[in-house]
Amino acid sequence: MVHVHDLGVAALTILGLAFLIGWNSARLNQATLLWGVAHLALAGATFTGHRFHLHPAQQWLGVIATLLTGVFLASLHAGTNFLRGRIIGPGVLAARSLGVAFLIAVVGFGGDRFAGSILVLGLMMLVYGTSAYLCLRMDYRLLAAAFALKTGAFLLYFLEPSTIGTPFQNPSIAGVSWVSSVLLGLVLVDAAIAQTRQRLTNVIKHLPDALVARRLDGQILFCNERFAHLAGRASPEELAGQQVPLLTQEQEEAESMFRKVNAMVQSGPLEAPMRLERAITPASGEPFPAEIIFSSYMDLGYPVVLGLVRDLSERKKGEEERLHQANTDQLTGLPNRRFLEQQLDAVLWIAQRQHTQCAVLLIDLDHFKKVNDTLGHAFGDEILRDIAKALQEQKKPGDLLARLSGDEFALVMTSLPSLMSILEVEARALAVLQLIRRQFCREGMDYQIEATIGVAFSGREGLTASVLLQHAEVAMYESKARGRGGWCFFDSGMDERLAESLRLESALRQAVPRHELRLHYQPIYCCDTGRMAKAEALVRWESPHLGWVPPGRFIPVAEETSLILEVGQWILEEAIRQAAQWRAQGGVAPVVSINVSVRQFAQPGFESLVFALLQRHGVPPSGIELELTETLLASEQEDLPALLHRLHDAGIGLSLDDFGTGYSSLSYLSRFSLNTVKIDRSFVMDLQESSRNHSLVRAIISMAHSLHLKVVAEGVETWRQHEILKAEGCDYLQGYLLGRPMTAEQLRVHPQVLAGEEASLPDAVI
Repeated sequence: MVHVHDLGVAALTILGLAFLIGWNSARLNQATLLWGVAHLALAGATFTGHRFHLHPAQQWLGVIATLLTGVFLASLHAGTNFLRGRIIGPGVLAARSLGVAFLIAVVGFGGDRFAGSILVLGLMMLVYGTSAYLCLRMDYRLLAAAFALKTGAFLLYFLEPSTIGTPFQNPSIAGVSWVSSVLLGLVLVDAAIAQTRQRLTNVIKHLPDALVARRLDGQILFCNERFAHLAGRASPEELAGQQVPLLTQEQEEAESMFRKVNAMVQSGPLEAPMRLERAITPASGEPFPAEIIFSSYMDLGYPVVLGLVRDLSERKKGEEERLHQANTDQLTGLPNRRFLEQQLDAVLWIAQRQHTQCAVLLIDLDHFKKVNDTLGHAFGDEILRDIAKALQEQKKPGDLLARLSGDEFALVMTSLPSLMSILEVEARALAVLQLIRRQFCREGMDYQIEATIGVAFSGREGLTASVLLQHAEVAMYESKARGRGGWCFFDSGMDERLAESLRLESALRQAVPRHELRLHYQPIYCCDTGRMAKAEALVRWESPHLGWVPPGRFIPVAEETSLILEVGQWILEEAIRQAAQWRAQGGVAPVVSINVSVRQFAQPGFESLVFALLQRHGVPPSGIELELTETLLASEQEDLPALLHRLHDAGIGLSLDDFGTGYSSLSYLSRFSLNTVKIDRSFVMDLQESSRNHSLVRAIISMAHSLHLKVVAEGVETWRQHEILKAEGCDYLQGYLLGRPMTAEQLRVHPQVLAGEEASLPDAVI
């Protein structure tokens, strides 16, 4: 016959194993593990303790029972604390187990055994009672009642205190104790299962996405609160066992999707989630875009479809914002070039099929960089926003408007009936120019904003948006070349000129490293002595592919790009080197006059470069003269007056080229430190006695002399011009009469002194 004591041990062991199996499937629930360890420890302590009382001589049984009792008490208390969110580590648990076991051993083995039994009973009542109190506070009422029942069962032992800790306990009392232990164990198992279930329920409940599980017939097994809210129900329990709502206005489409998913699940579990996007219409509220993810699993032999509904409103909104940012100019709010090209391609496609035209007006603000540099980018941005707003207000239905780059806008006129709409386009271009033109005053200075427009028609050639914009840009640059503030229509000849300019620029980039540039020198003679006093350095280019390229072709290309800096530096160094060579050869060396561009002067380090080259080649500052243009003097560089003053004081000659052709030349004579002015050839070309040009030349010479400036007359081609200029007191003469541009070697043997009119000049001069 099996003793009731052994049945209790077996029951505790089974409960302990059940806890461990439950923990193995839900390892995050540490309470299950601790309760399993506690029940196995209690079973072991009970078994060995009972055997120790039957065989007191086997002390090792008592030691094991004591240790297991300590493990039981510490583990049971730690499991209850885990429910409160307090995690006890293995080290602390082991220390507590040993501490309790040591206390029991000291009292039981070192003192009175009966006292030890009373201590164990008291500790158990304390742990069970404390656990009952804690569970009651956490609202685990059934568990608290089970702990309280176990605590009360221990009180029965005091009805027969003499049997405590002996094998001769009252069977009824022992039976109540074991039954209460088993009941407590079962309640703990239920609590562990409920805790795991609650964790899963909380995950589903707080899932931000709507979740529903249904059978193939559409019956809902479970859902979360988010799905219940979409379906218009107060709680998920109201939907359990009901047909799944389709949540859409397109019922046929939803039912078709329903059948398709069922067919896929019936053929076997879905290997990968099935995803689709559609609009969800909740029972209350506005429709929203959603992603629906289907998966499946088997539940008690029945296939179950799991559907997750993810709200894509925020993601779609973010995508729209990113798309808006990618397609919009952030400063003005207008579409950018990328978006315009997309729209224009669509417009061109429609125009080709409807046999209509469209026109692109590329609008470029004139001298806007000066506004930015002078008044700051913040003010420049304000101007751009103001212009963008004005263009937006005059935009007509069907028009496209965009900001292409810094100061460039594009306006596209669509659905033009034919190329005969040119008058309409011209009227629109004029209106845009008048709309943009504005004047304002800042910091005591007057500014004017104007625009230049290039116009390109789509025609019927099937052009792309990028090509059409390029045509409009070419036309805009052509309009700038003709004079800013107007508009110009694109024609194929502009494309050819652009291609020619690009070929020229490409070849010019190799000219300096391949030593294709040469300097020729045109003599300048002193009127009083007739001697050669100066020589103007003029660059020539002999390309192996293009042949001799006139300066009038490649100098403008160089000035429009950064190439003028490289070419200008080469001219400066080569001219100074040649001046040094003439000085080394002996005799009187002419002063070398060197043309300097605006961009060279504006380049940092230009001044130090000039002095470094002079020092390297041993040429005194007075050995060169820098020829400046009115464009340079009008550039309003802040440090320009100081720079010219330093060059002048160092002894470098400064000459104002083409004097009299600009609007503000007179003011330059007083503002800047100059040595010489050069009368433009246009005044000398038709010079005759008592002519209008004669009067202008006389006035220029007189005015320059009154300012202590020397005068050079360019373009002298006849002896009559020579005599008139000499009679008016002109200081220097330059022109084909005196010598064409020539190589340094030819200039060396050129006459150093002018002969009379009857003298025979060398062929190089004629």
